[in-house]
Amino acid sequence: MPYYNSDLTHYITKNFYNISWRHKMIYLQNIIDGLARVHDTNIIHRDLHSGNILLNDRYDAANICDLGTSKSAMENDDNDNNNIYGIIPYVAPEILQGKKYTKASDIYSFGMIMWELLVGRRPFWDRNHDTELIIEICDGLRPLIVTDTPAEGYIDLMKECWHSDPKKRPKAVELSNEFAQMHRNVWMVKIIKSSDIGPVTTNNINAVYKSRYLSDMIKSAASTRSLRSKSITSEDKRKFEDNQFENNFENGKSIKKIKLIKYENNENNDYATRET
Repeated sequence: MPYYNSDLTHYITKNFYNISWRHKMIYLQNIIDGLARVHDTNIIHRDLHSGNILLNDRYDAANICDLGTSKSAMENDDNDNNNIYGIIPYVAPEILQGKKYTKASDIYSFGMIMWELLVGRRPFWDRNHDTELIIEICDGLRPLIVTDTPAEGYIDLMKECWHSDPKKRPKAVELSNEFAQMHRNVWMVKIIKSSDIGPVTTNNINAVYKSRYLSDMIKSAASTRSLRSKSITSEDKRKFEDNQFENNFENGKSIKKIKLIKYENNENNDYATRET
């Protein structure tokens, strides 16, 4: 068994601009294969985030750890909010609304890890991790997306993992097959340094990246969200339910072109884009 010399959080912070897309694909394949094995035993991790991924960069090995909060999918406990433990940006919106953990909840967390490897920052690093963030996540908020990658289909797959409807998220074994295909087709690129991506020196002072009990904030968010829902129009409610307030390209947002990746064999240098 290899010695794991870092976790994914610190590895990204230290090495982001030197991590090739080939290695990103390998790490994600390792992670999703590990999650598939966990799910095959009918276990739900319940607290998956980059700090719980151990790495050995010498052997290109990534392994899921900290299964202390994991439970069998057969344990039909109702989330009375006292059982909800984690880091807000990685917790699926249905869990933030007090619903039962499922394997799809872990897939949502995996989607956030995909974003983290894409951008080099932790999700919602610039936000207070508070009741307001919980409400916005439940209403469809997701991190801003860098829309071009050398791995075809990566963005679409990540957004599927984020889907507000747990039933529409892919299964771990399906993701494993997708990453195997992407790994074979990934382009060789160089990441260009930009203020829009890469590690930041300081997160928001109220961004909490340590797992904690979220019961009080979730109860407060539910109460506030309920009061707000009574004051919005029926059309707004339909848009919320249809997930039209997510970060996507169909809701009229502008796209800002920023040069993020340079294709090594492309003289014209393609551009990546992000939403603004």
